[in-house]
Amino acid sequence: MKTTILLLLIACISISNTFGQFQKNIGPANRYYHDLNVDGINDLLNDFAVAGNLFDANFTNQLMTLHRINQAGSVVWSNTYNSPPSPTIRVLDIVNHVDEIYATGYIEINGPGTRSAFIVEINAVTGAVNNSFFYDIFTPPFNSLGFKIIYTDSDADGDGVQDPGLVIAGYYSSCTTTNPNCAQNTGFVLRTDLALVPIWNFDLENANISINFDYDFINGIIETPTGFFLTGSVNGNIPGTTFEQQGVLAHKIDFLGTTVWDSSYLFGNFRDVSVDAFYDAASQQIYMLSNYSQTHYFGVTLLNDITGTINPSSWYVTDLVDLNRYGFKIMQSISNPNNLVVAGYDRDQNWTNASSNPVFGQSNIFIYEFDKTTGIQVGNTFQYLVPHTEHAPDEFNFWSGQQPLIYYPDMSLDYTLSDGSASHYYNVGYRTDTSGDTRLEFLSVNVTLQNICVHLNTTFTLNPLVFTPIFTTTRLIPFVFGPIPVIATPLSVLEDICNDTILAILDQDSGSKIKLFPNPALEMVNIFGENLIKYNLFDTNGRLVLHGSLRDTNTIHLDNLKTGLYFIEVWDVDANKQTFKLIKK
Repeated sequence: MKTTILLLLIACISISNTFGQFQKNIGPANRYYHDLNVDGINDLLNDFAVAGNLFDANFTNQLMTLHRINQAGSVVWSNTYNSPPSPTIRVLDIVNHVDEIYATGYIEINGPGTRSAFIVEINAVTGAVNNSFFYDIFTPPFNSLGFKIIYTDSDADGDGVQDPGLVIAGYYSSCTTTNPNCAQNTGFVLRTDLALVPIWNFDLENANISINFDYDFINGIIETPTGFFLTGSVNGNIPGTTFEQQGVLAHKIDFLGTTVWDSSYLFGNFRDVSVDAFYDAASQQIYMLSNYSQTHYFGVTLLNDITGTINPSSWYVTDLVDLNRYGFKIMQSISNPNNLVVAGYDRDQNWTNASSNPVFGQSNIFIYEFDKTTGIQVGNTFQYLVPHTEHAPDEFNFWSGQQPLIYYPDMSLDYTLSDGSASHYYNVGYRTDTSGDTRLEFLSVNVTLQNICVHLNTTFTLNPLVFTPIFTTTRLIPFVFGPIPVIATPLSVLEDICNDTILAILDQDSGSKIKLFPNPALEMVNIFGENLIKYNLFDTNGRLVLHGSLRDTNTIHLDNLKTGLYFIEVWDVDANKQTFKLIKK
């Protein structure tokens, strides 16, 4: 557990780019979100698809949900999805291609205790279902589920012609629910065409299969010019010992599904897992993101895409004072092509708000930027503080143990508006509100990693990676598939901006010579500064709601404005502009 006292904690800072930057929470009453992941919708409207599952108070009933959200954070449409008579359909990942959203996860088409992986094709404009299939990997009675889905147009059958389609990866198991001690857990990767019909299917596991500990799975896929790189976990043991542990999967297959190279390894003391990767075309290197149980932190492994050789510059970070931050997503830095960014969740954080009340938050989003070549941290690591307690029980509860053992959804996205005017990182997290419900927290941060709500920053210690290689094999396996009915139903949700009380603190350390007082304001706000000429006031959707001159008065009347968060641009005679947050009570 960690304690951080937030005094004047970087709140109400000046923001250079207001548009596209927001922090909102979304959700219906008496429900609990989990498994949230986000992807951009590439139809030039600058919208996002956010998928997840809504649970009841006992986590016994769930609804697959999908939201289309615009760049201001407002919901365009929300749907739940079910597949009668199946009792459960649970989404675990989505990907967008033009005007279609593809989802994967698991469905219990034969009743409780019989899981099958699925793909559902959803119209991105309306949310309606276009097509859907189930996939029984290997043969029944194994249970299978998909963790990751990507779009590809690679040649899947070796005839020299591109085959647009999808790749999903996950695992199949002799147990119904996720269990590291199950007799058999085996990773799989499945290639389909755009009609969702399978082309090939391979499984993957350690070459020395153990009947005591068999915990192999695939939870990530990225495409490189020569094939697909797979992340996840594979068990093994250090040579000369009999102690088996969960190791890092680093496996490359070609576009036909056969192994190119394997560089899986053991690092920590028991449970390690790779969760995502980024391919750098300039250096032909893969940057693999992993989490280590021994360090309670994440690291980045550099691999040659052609040979699989691990670069000695690979590293991990630590902070022995403040444990338990785990990476979920690795991306190119928006501000510098020589840097990469890791986004993830903090397991637990305590802080004190502006009213001197203690606050606790799990799954708080952090963003860490580092130099590609050296791994050296660039600037501060920002963490965005939101009250939340992970709901239990659930097999994919992130923090039922030290770290997530298997599932790492795509909770962050680097996105540039279609006209190229602005780039932000868009992130999904969780907020436990005063009623105890868990809401979807959707926030964007600009290239300086600053958001509109409360956050803190920290620095980490860089360490070189030392590892022990293990070996993983693949084989072509049979499968059964077929269509399933999936029905979309509109979902009503409540939307609200972040309302953390720390936002009431006026930041006196922003370096600005312009001050707003009072803030929050009820009827009017005064602006103090030199040579000011005008102001523009915007709501959180970017709409201009007030504007005027500052030559004759420095007072702005707010009587006709609704309660909430606003952004105010202030201009001086030299055409310099600064943007501030203003709260209307």
